[in-house]
Amino acid sequence: MKTIALVLMSLTLSNIAAADGFKCEGVNTGVTLQVYNHTQPVEGTRTPAVMVVASSLVRSPNKTIAVFKHENDTLAYLGNGLFQGKIDLQNDESIHKGENIAGTKLGYLKAIQLQLFAFYGKKFSYKNADLFKNNEIMDARISYLKLTGEVLEEKAICSRYLKN
Repeated sequence: MKTIALVLMSLTLSNIAAADGFKCEGVNTGVTLQVYNHTQPVEGTRTPAVMVVASSLVRSPNKTIAVFKHENDTLAYLGNGLFQGKIDLQNDESIHKGENIAGTKLGYLKAIQLQLFAFYGKKFSYKNADLFKNNEIMDARISYLKLTGEVLEEKAICSRYLKN
């Protein structure tokens, strides 16, 4: 009976990956971005599930400015450590278009990008992801792409998030 329980438990655990992602903060603005990957292997455990953009300057209790999700096509991983949250003003639940962010209003942006760097300015790759342990620091850049074509950028500091 114990053997059957252990086999069932191991099968269940093998189908669920541990949560991972990145927690970042803009050096100039203090804007925080948290990116968490899917945990189900069938969805791709290196595919981002959600990106939360927040600021301590926001009046709402959870300080959230925007939430981008893979499931509604507002979040994409473009490769080489580049994550993009696409502003969708039709999604009123997760976008607060009147909030200030990086010297502009969120409603004036078409996307927010997070570019991770692994070592010495080289772009991050999941091929070298295992070199970054939980809470290990890496450099990044946040780009705010405006509807006008202007790009606002700031340096960011990120830490790797690995559950367990």
